[in-house]
Amino acid sequence: MGDLLYGIHPVAEALAAGRRRFNRLLISKRRGARRLNALLDQARTRGVPVVYKAEAFFRSELAGATHQGIAADVEPLPLGDEDAILERAEREGRPAFVLVLDGIMDPQNLGSLIRTALAMGVHGIVLPKDRCAPLSPAVSRASSGAMEHMVFWRVTNLVSCLKRLKDLGLWVIGADRRSGGAVFETDLTQNLALVIGGEEKGIRPLVRRTCDLLVCIPQADTIDSLNAATAGAMVMYEAVRQRRGMVTGH
Repeated sequence: MGDLLYGIHPVAEALAAGRRRFNRLLISKRRGARRLNALLDQARTRGVPVVYKAEAFFRSELAGATHQGIAADVEPLPLGDEDAILERAEREGRPAFVLVLDGIMDPQNLGSLIRTALAMGVHGIVLPKDRCAPLSPAVSRASSGAMEHMVFWRVTNLVSCLKRLKDLGLWVIGADRRSGGAVFETDLTQNLALVIGGEEKGIRPLVRRTCDLLVCIPQADTIDSLNAATAGAMVMYEAVRQRRGMVTGH
């Protein structure tokens, strides 16, 4: 068995994205089929075997997970690279927008960042091989299936990756709560690689020094009240706000 995706949205989005090979679609015998008709039709159109399982299977294989009586045995999500990310930006005719994650260990935070990134038009996400939550079914669930549509580039050395992106013409900006100018006063309309660090330690020192610029989110309190997913969402939204203003002239 490969990855076991679970929940209606992750399974439906994986089918819609068409990037994974489906081995089997697994449905609980106790689950009513009405809400699943469209999904089942799509699976059958793609030739995916549909297997009905006793509820005990889901309790055993997905203990504690909110599976909604549906799962899919799928092959791992294929990864991309710098070319796949930048080609997506070129096709859309927009400045490149790359999200670089450093030390995001919590699956919920990673899923939330992926979901926001897809909504904000990020062309691809760079993940280090170490110090990062894996692209697991739990992350797909936390992203409400957005993970299935995103391009991911997994790299061994994040510093080398950032230098490569610089060579390709991207401006590398790190979000750092302790230093840098206010993000709302920073130009984010160019080809951009945005670096978001983990909640406890933030961006690692060497990665921070590799950034062209650091920005922070001004807060009313001295207490760090924004987690990585929230901070990342705010910076990504500001980039989109600026880019839309650039297009509309406002």
